[in-house]
Amino acid sequence: MKKQLKTIILSSLVTLCTSVAVFGSSLTTEIKAILSKEVNVKYQGEIQVMKDGAGNVVYPIMYNGTTYLPIRAVSNMLDIPVNWDASTKTVILGTEKLEPKSVLKFESKTSEYSSKVTDKVSLTVEGELGASTTFNDGISFRVWNGFASASIDRAYQAKIGGKYSKLSFVAYVPEDGNSYFMRVYNVDTKEQIACIEVKSGEFKQVEEIDITGVNTLGFAADCTKGDGTANAYFFNPVVE
Repeated sequence: MKKQLKTIILSSLVTLCTSVAVFGSSLTTEIKAILSKEVNVKYQGEIQVMKDGAGNVVYPIMYNGTTYLPIRAVSNMLDIPVNWDASTKTVILGTEKLEPKSVLKFESKTSEYSSKVTDKVSLTVEGELGASTTFNDGISFRVWNGFASASIDRAYQAKIGGKYSKLSFVAYVPEDGNSYFMRVYNVDTKEQIACIEVKSGEFKQVEEIDITGVNTLGFAADCTKGDGTANAYFFNPVVE
């Protein structure tokens, strides 16, 4: 069934793009097709009456042995939203909201100061009264020179592709009596997106940092004092 639905949708995309194309362009070709009222479309055991956005009945088109279905009718039948972006001539099926994804799943660049954290020992932090918290993954940045440590060049860099709008993570630095600044950068524009102050030994949940349009994220940290030299952690960094 899934394979059949994919075929219907792909065929429908071709139909819509052909119908809105401006003929004469090197990317379009005028064709002669057959509008068939004899072809039925059955979905989940029932014959479908396909309609366009205005409620008019529409029919399949036959061309070179392939059946094409109107995409608006298919989207209504499958209960999938469909939109048309005229400026880019793009059919948008479904919602554009992306599923949350770990920053560590993207192509990355590390340095002698920054790295991925994936081993369970490093991801497990002892809390009060013997309790412990284990995270899924994380980014570590070694603060080596207090307030002069953070920089984009030393940062952990992740290429997220400019498709996501929000970033969240849990900030943590082991107890050493200092406070730290966790910094997030737009690597391509060399701009700082966020700066979060964290007291060492405490967890801080950071949510919904705006990363709209950012192609490459950078993660680094420094200390409010010159003697800070701890590892700063961005646990469970997720974009959505």
